[in-house]
Amino acid sequence: MKRILFIVGIAFLVSCGNTKQSTEKVEEENIEITKHGDAITEDGAVSSANFLTQFEGKDSLNVKLTASITEVCSKKGCWMKLDLENGKSMRVTFKDYGFFVPLNAAGKLAVVEGIAKIDTTDVATLKHYAEDANATQEEIDAITEPEINYSFEAVGVIIKEENAI
Repeated sequence: MKRILFIVGIAFLVSCGNTKQSTEKVEEENIEITKHGDAITEDGAVSSANFLTQFEGKDSLNVKLTASITEVCSKKGCWMKLDLENGKSMRVTFKDYGFFVPLNAAGKLAVVEGIAKIDTTDVATLKHYAEDANATQEEIDAITEPEINYSFEAVGVIIKEENAI
């Protein structure tokens, strides 16, 4: 019996250790910074406008980008959308589903590092994203065609928010 409990305990510990959630919170002169996933820095991050210019004519781009967060998955924080300006946005997911961002991150500034692509999102996935964003059933049912859009798989994310004094 002890042997069985020991094996079950080891299996439980191993299964719990498979996620790579890494979060760090730092306070810097009235700015709250949280870091998620791999340790990255802000050095070399490009603006949304520069990103769009660099991406022209390419299928994918390994890049570090700074942009405002417009939306976050309301269930787990397993994706977010970044404002690319000029009415364009980009959905960001996290490598190997290895980390999430805070549910209240919308409206904050993000630095993301990873690979950007032009991607086609199928109808089922679009409906799933709409559910995650608490869309109405009517809005979900209105999704009938796939979308071609920017997507980003981040290995690390820095989120910054200025605190009120």
